[in-house]
Amino acid sequence: MLREYCSMALRSLLTHKARALLTMLGVIIGVSSVILLISLGNSAKTEAAAQIRGLGSNLVLISVSDPNGYLPTVWLDDLMDKAKIAAYSPVIQGSTSYTVNGSEFDVTIDGVNQYYNTISNLKIASGRFFKGPDIENSTAVTVIGSKVADTLFPGSDPLHRTVVVRGIPFKVIGVLEAEGTSLSGDLDKMIYIPSGFARTLYPSSGQKLFYASSDNEDTAAGTQATVESYLAAMLPSSKLYRVFSQSQMLSALDTIMSLLTSLLAGIAAISLVVGGIGIMNIMLVTVRERTKEIGIRKALGARRSYILMQFLIEAVFITVIGGLIGLGVSALGALGVSLIAGFTVSVGLNSVILALVFSIAVGVIFGIYPANKAAGLEPVDALRFE
Repeated sequence: MLREYCSMALRSLLTHKARALLTMLGVIIGVSSVILLISLGNSAKTEAAAQIRGLGSNLVLISVSDPNGYLPTVWLDDLMDKAKIAAYSPVIQGSTSYTVNGSEFDVTIDGVNQYYNTISNLKIASGRFFKGPDIENSTAVTVIGSKVADTLFPGSDPLHRTVVVRGIPFKVIGVLEAEGTSLSGDLDKMIYIPSGFARTLYPSSGQKLFYASSDNEDTAAGTQATVESYLAAMLPSSKLYRVFSQSQMLSALDTIMSLLTSLLAGIAAISLVVGGIGIMNIMLVTVRERTKEIGIRKALGARRSYILMQFLIEAVFITVIGGLIGLGVSALGALGVSLIAGFTVSVGLNSVILALVFSIAVGVIFGIYPANKAAGLEPVDALRFE
């Protein structure tokens, strides 16, 4: 019996191909939008989490908003012992731009010390990173990102060449491997200089941000708690400092991205509801067109449940076929977004199941009223319908 209903539903759809396709359009758009947005949100969350983990599992960030904008060296030395900090580096941020072939090329300047390389897992393609004497003597040397090297020194070796930052020439001693973008920006458009020079060139930036690494991943939470307690005792207000561990950043990222993904998927699901309304309208038209057929079937003994099932299956057929087409569209969309976004957007099984189940539910919910109306027709009235 079920096979017969499916066969009848398929024949009905093939008889009115254009109408069926237009009816499916809302479902196709809804399913593809839901799958694509959920997949994009999950993939973006995974990519961002990987970038945070790439900074090191034992990373602790210390931000100070004190008007003086610095932590005294004696405090930092004290924290090294009390908080089990293996290494720390100030991060003094600024920016500059260069004119290359008539176009502006903007770069970010970070003033750091010799430990920043290890703390942030920077990879050197050629040359070296800063050493202790470079920082202690404020030597005018720099380490540059791959895009900076390619743009300022195209086709040549940038090592031992000169990069001018705010009027001061710096000798290039290292070039970083290409890293791409992260939450903080384009890592390949970075210029690193000794922190002492950075404080001179960007005095308003102060020494407000510090990257620190605990002894290992297991001690990161304890390091964070100790730093917070120390700064609470030293500074007059908790509003003057913030301490973040990598686990906190990952947790916050997960919460934000999950909420954003759910919101986007909810918005996309509205189009599925709109598609469901379209299905209900078309099914009502179908019931009206086939009123006499329904009367004949009922006169020959067809039960109410048979008529109900026939039209309900037809509505579900529309949503299932539309959902499968939407799945294919979303797969192509994920491929296109991957090429544009620069990271892989994968269609997850959970998003596929969710979208398809929701589309079937739409077919049932919005198909039940027309199906029930068809099943409720009286045979005599249906046979006399013109």
